[in-house]
Amino acid sequence: MNKYLEQNREKVKHLVENKSFDMFIMMLICLDAVVFGLMTSEHLSNGFANILFTLDRLCMAIFIVEMLLKLYVYSIGFFKSKWNVFDFTVITVSSFSFASYFIVLRTFRLFRLLKYINKFSKLKRIINIFSTLLPNFVAFSLVFAVFLYVFAIISTSLYGNVFIEFSTLSSAVFSLMQVFTLDGWASSIARPVMSVFEYAWVFFTSFLLISFLLILSFVMSVIDEIIKKDLKVEQTQKTSTTKTKTKKVVRTKKKSEKQ
Repeated sequence: MNKYLEQNREKVKHLVENKSFDMFIMMLICLDAVVFGLMTSEHLSNGFANILFTLDRLCMAIFIVEMLLKLYVYSIGFFKSKWNVFDFTVITVSSFSFASYFIVLRTFRLFRLLKYINKFSKLKRIINIFSTLLPNFVAFSLVFAVFLYVFAIISTSLYGNVFIEFSTLSSAVFSLMQVFTLDGWASSIARPVMSVFEYAWVFFTSFLLISFLLILSFVMSVIDEIIKKDLKVEQTQKTSTTKTKTKKVVRTKKKSEKQ
């Protein structure tokens, strides 16, 4: 009995670890994404809406079966992988009946694509670079948030009584973000303020210059990080190649000594 179960588990393991199975699940997630997109439309006939709902439930059922198969194969070891924990959480949450009414919860299933994208070398490189640069981006976001907050308080104090764009902290942040993105900032924000406050140009010029310096610093740190990562990969490859050559030389010497 145990032998039969072990053989059965090996067959299931071969299935879930097969690249074709991964490709099938990835295509199913893509189909699910298309279904989600179509379901957001308000101009659907009842018949077509029912078809989409059935497809969505079918995809969900297959995802649950996939999860059960992997739990059967790996047992507790299934939860050692972060990706598996992520899959389990997303599928469990989206499988509850209440989640059907909250498309936001269900769309988290689409993030499972990242797991399968990670298996393709070129796409994996993009994911790796993104994960490497994430700490830099978080640091930049924190610094920029503090910088934006300070300038928002200053602008509210200086121009809040006259211009509605700076009347509250939230509106000041929004206006400064418009200046930062250069979205019609001169005609709609800066020039009207400068027509009342003569030296307002100092404020806006300072804000833009510091913003661009922060962005430049972030871009330079990104380039530096990518170069360091590439150098590290090259060194690792050279080291592994050297070790392989050394092993071959040692084997050749041993063979010649035996002869």
